[in-house]
Amino acid sequence: MRSALLSVLLALILPLALLACGASEDPGAPGDPGDWPAARAEESAGDLPAWTRSMRIWPFDVLEPGMSASEIDERVSGAGAQGADTLIFYVESEHMFGTFVDDSGFEGILPSIEHLTAQAREIGLHGIVYLNGLEVMTRGAFDEDCAPTGAPTMASEHQDWLQRDLAGEPIVYRCQDSDWLEPDWEDAWVSPLSGYRDLFEERIASLADAGVDAIYIDATFLPGFQVEGESPRWGTTDPAFTDAFRESTGLELPDAPDLESESFREFVAFRHDVLAEYLGDLARTARENGLAAFWESSTNDTAEATLLGNETAITGRQGLGFSPEIEPQGDMLAAFRMAKAARELNQERPMIYLGWPEGAQAASIELAIALAHSSTYYPTADIEVPEGAFDFMVAIAPVFERRIAYGGDVALVYSVRNKDWTRDEEAFDLYVEAFESLAERHVPFRIVRLEGLVAADLEGVRTVVLPGLEGISDQEAELLSSRRVALVGDEIGTRDERWQGREEPIEFPETVALDEIEAVLPFVLEAPDGTFIEHYGDREGRAWMALFAVSPEPEGEIRVKAYPGDRLRVTTERLGAQSEEAEGTAIAVAITSHLTVVIVED
Repeated sequence: MRSALLSVLLALILPLALLACGASEDPGAPGDPGDWPAARAEESAGDLPAWTRSMRIWPFDVLEPGMSASEIDERVSGAGAQGADTLIFYVESEHMFGTFVDDSGFEGILPSIEHLTAQAREIGLHGIVYLNGLEVMTRGAFDEDCAPTGAPTMASEHQDWLQRDLAGEPIVYRCQDSDWLEPDWEDAWVSPLSGYRDLFEERIASLADAGVDAIYIDATFLPGFQVEGESPRWGTTDPAFTDAFRESTGLELPDAPDLESESFREFVAFRHDVLAEYLGDLARTARENGLAAFWESSTNDTAEATLLGNETAITGRQGLGFSPEIEPQGDMLAAFRMAKAARELNQERPMIYLGWPEGAQAASIELAIALAHSSTYYPTADIEVPEGAFDFMVAIAPVFERRIAYGGDVALVYSVRNKDWTRDEEAFDLYVEAFESLAERHVPFRIVRLEGLVAADLEGVRTVVLPGLEGISDQEAELLSSRRVALVGDEIGTRDERWQGREEPIEFPETVALDEIEAVLPFVLEAPDGTFIEHYGDREGRAWMALFAVSPEPEGEIRVKAYPGDRLRVTTERLGAQSEEAEGTAIAVAITSHLTVVIVED
């Protein structure tokens, strides 16, 4: 029933590149070490420049209006002294009406941006500017009694650009006090199908002229802010969105959240498509102006993406570098899971891991997780940066350049529709359960998305793990049935992709229990239960593997054992320590830091 959004939204969707190769006929027997893992074909990284592949990013922090040239120079030179090669800066405390939407305010801040980027370029730093995708704030909009001050705001100047909830009310918050909002601010959420898109594209072109190298887009949600204690406000029902939804689905917008309603289910799905198209359009505009584009999402690998309309498995395929904002509140396995999910969106695209660690230990663990899944480190403002972090990245740069993620012969399936359309987050909880089972047993695996699944996604895969997947299409079922499957949860395959019940559930010819799936590696690997490992092979298929082991509690040891007739050479890299080398049939590596890089060669 849903037509292509391309035709609905004036042909603005960017085409998604799909791999064309077929599935392997014989992925190998379970438990066999097989050959050393070779590179798997990946989607192109597109037009993102080479400097974005590995970045040592330092926060300039906030470029406020009126900041002196000498203060700008001091901050820029300070970043260079830290060993950074990239600088990121905000304009004002957040994304403000006065310096982004208002023409005179934007023109007034451009000279400061030009000075900042010129100074950065002079010492070899690239400049990234932080922007919000759909949130616009105005400081000084209200007095202490929350009465309007008369200051121009998004709500007062552009009512027709605002998102609206299911009741038709504009999604605007006033006098809130939160982590990023002040009591005198207005916080307005803008529709991606409004005239704000044209303004944003004009601003991108001006920022390119001002010398910026990349844009970093945050908060692209529908809506992005919820008031504690109040019911969620599902956005958006503005006129342009309403027309696009009606034309694409043939349905009217729902007036209440109800997963039993076809209209509401389609509304939930359509929102992801609209935001993907919006971000893709901004990325295209950035590329046309010579800029790289990054996109930050706090909904990465969480059920919250359903409410906020930003499913990273969809929006992450729009030609942007990705920045997952991960705040797992001490749950380091969750942080590892979210980082891996972000990396799996496209292994060839640069990723900026963004966390907010509190204290030196948490910062060190964040660095470990970031480097286990990317070759970029961004220590956000006001955190304790691990000593020698950037020097360590330079030292292991050859490892970053050589490695490519190795998923063994196991694929964990992530499904957008089953997460979105399952009450009580059941499907997502089962996905988390399956992830933890594999990670805790150090089984290499890749993550593949159910929607849009093609044969190439399962190349070399023997086992697919299906967590809570009630709704599976006939085409998806045919692909999945070509492998043995691990069924996690009940009622798998009892519905189709339209969420209609099947007369008979899908039957899979070969099944296996989740806890019976074994690691397929060219050697035997043993590691403590609390250590999480990301496995990498060599891009050129040589006998080489890199294990990036993240240990929230640095204790115990990692053991690698050769199969009969083999010997192994092992190099160990740790932050702040000299490289260690060993050779033999069984080698033990002590875990003495939060990140242990173990390079194994035959």
